[in-house]
Amino acid sequence: MNNNLGEKVSYIKGLAEGLGLQKENTKEARILISIIELLEDVVDAIDELEASQAEQDEYLDAINEDLTDIQNDIYGEDEDEDMDEGTHYVEVTCPHCQETVYFDEEVFEEEDDIICPNCGKPIYEEDEYDEDEGEE
Repeated sequence: MNNNLGEKVSYIKGLAEGLGLQKENTKEARILISIIELLEDVVDAIDELEASQAEQDEYLDAINEDLTDIQNDIYGEDEDEDMDEGTHYVEVTCPHCQETVYFDEEVFEEEDDIICPNCGKPIYEEDEYDEDEGEE
C-alpha cells in the first residue's frame, strides 16, 4: 500500500544523487542524505506494520468464523429462520427479572413449571397455570 510513499522517497533519493549530494561533504548534504535514509526507514517500518496488520486481520477473521460456527452449533443456524418455520412462539415477560423471553407454545402444554432462562426463576408454576386455564 505504501508503494506511493516508497516511490516518492526513491524519487527524492534519485534527485539527491542527480545533484551529486552523495559526493559533497557539506553539512547540508549530509543532513539531506540522513533525512532521505530516515524516510526510507520510515517507509520500511510502515510496510512492516501494514503486513502485520493484514496478518492480524486474517487471524481475526478466522476467529470470527470459528465463533460464528460455535454460535450456530449452540443456538442453531439462524434464529430468525427458526421463528419463521411455522413454529409459534409465545412472548412472555418474566415477573422476576422483567426480561422478555420467547417460548415455543408447546412448552406450555408439556412442562409443569415454565422457568425463565435469564434468571432461573419460575415464570409460570403448574398451579398458577392450571388456575389461568380454569378462568377461560
